[in-house]
Amino acid sequence: MALPSVGVFVSFVALSVLFVGLISLTQWTGFDLSQIRWAGLDNYSNLANDPVFWRSLRQTLLYTGICTVLLNVAGFSLAYLVHTRVRGSGLLKAIIFVPVLMSPVVVGLMWSNLLRGNGGALNELLAAIGLTSQPIFFLGEQPYAFAAIVFATVWQFTGLNMILYYAGLQGLSPSLMEAAALDGASRWATIRHVVLPSLYPVISVITLLNIIGCLREFDIMFVLTRGGPERSTEVLATYMYEQAFSFSNMGKASAIAMVIVVIAVGVSLLRLRLARHVG
Repeated sequence: MALPSVGVFVSFVALSVLFVGLISLTQWTGFDLSQIRWAGLDNYSNLANDPVFWRSLRQTLLYTGICTVLLNVAGFSLAYLVHTRVRGSGLLKAIIFVPVLMSPVVVGLMWSNLLRGNGGALNELLAAIGLTSQPIFFLGEQPYAFAAIVFATVWQFTGLNMILYYAGLQGLSPSLMEAAALDGASRWATIRHVVLPSLYPVISVITLLNIIGCLREFDIMFVLTRGGPERSTEVLATYMYEQAFSFSNMGKASAIAMVIVVIAVGVSLLRLRLARHVG
């Protein structure tokens, strides 16, 4: 019964990762197979001495950490709100989930237009209510550009977290909630001591999905900032794209891809170890 899934995994994941790993040990432009030259660990050595790589790695980890925290907090909060059957909860679920169905490229283009320095909707609104007399270049200034890609990411994917948390909340035993109410526990105490511990398996899976998704996120950054200004929003995925398609350096780009794979696998193994420990 597992054979089809195993076959798909081997064909489209394992073999692809193996191929990328082999390319990372070569010098190749990506066009002519006859030009492939064995390079050993030179590409990894170059990365170790590349300040742009280290900056993109730090920003990838920072982006992943911030987005993971915000996605989990927002997703759980909205799921709990909907779970309490507030008025209009069905409509609220639909509205929050709609961005998940949109292409990240479309989301990037939408926020790019909204945050544009000249003629952007947000600048027009701020000027209309008197909060600013000069346009703010949200995507062209370092403090704002990074915040913009974080906000766009959280805006799009909070709905997915909400649905997953909502499914977990639906599986909670009513007796636990009733016991907490009878003991006089406040809502916050109930969430902290009953709901969250019961949702640990759900939280760990959602957190893992968020981390892996953020590590490989590319579309929104590329459309909004392309790593700028001055590489202040450069992450591993955008730097990998630049090396592969701007400089035709497939070996170095593949080495960057392998770094992303190693981080993702490491996080997955850590999650499994923690799950066994908690279990």
